Amino acid sequence: MIKNILFDMGGVIFDQDTDQALERFRALGVDTDKYLGKYEQQGCFLDLEIGRIGEEEFCEKMAEIAGRDHISLNEAARCWQGFYKSTPLYKLHALEELRKNYHLGLLSNTNPFMMAFTDSKAFSEEGKPISDYFDSLFLSCEMKLYKPSKDIYLEVLRRDGMKPEETLFVDDSKRNIEGAESVGIHGLYVPTNTDWRPLLAAKLEELNSNK
Repeated sequence: MIKNILFDMGGVIFDQDTDQALERFRALGVDTDKYLGKYEQQGCFLDLEIGRIGEEEFCEKMAEIAGRDHISLNEAARCWQGFYKSTPLYKLHALEELRKNYHLGLLSNTNPFMMAFTDSKAFSEEGKPISDYFDSLFLSCEMKLYKPSKDIYLEVLRRDGMKPEETLFVDDSKRNIEGAESVGIHGLYVPTNTDWRPLLAAKLEELNSNK
């Protein structure tokens, strides 16, 4: 019986525009092919998302690799937040309905620049931050762990006292789903920027009918 559902953020909760973000980083001189992957970052970009460095140090290192004297916090924020396209209200309303019956958690490889926007009132047309839709937020930059490492899933389970067999994880990265499944969590892969409601309903029906 599923009692807990974990969701990825970018491409799952909000629709993502990777091309827009890459264009913004490239405009500042960043070799995006070297540092920014579809689901995983490298160098100082990974260091930021895993909490090894903060925003100001990231700006310094980003300026170095871009061959610039200075990159401001606002410039870096604009680049990172370029990943954001829109927040479909139907997904947020689905979360509100799910939360009536399940413990909901957000599990994201992310950074303070992204969270400054997504956990603000600007995130939703209804003026609610993303944290209003979840019982718990599990953020790589705060946990100092990164999907698809087994350690991040084990720590998520430990923090909220969840059993893996009672937990479902929804992500648009097959590698991240495999990481969750390696510790016994049920996984549901959903394509990026799609309506996952039918897939989730079918998966929950399948898992709960096997209780």
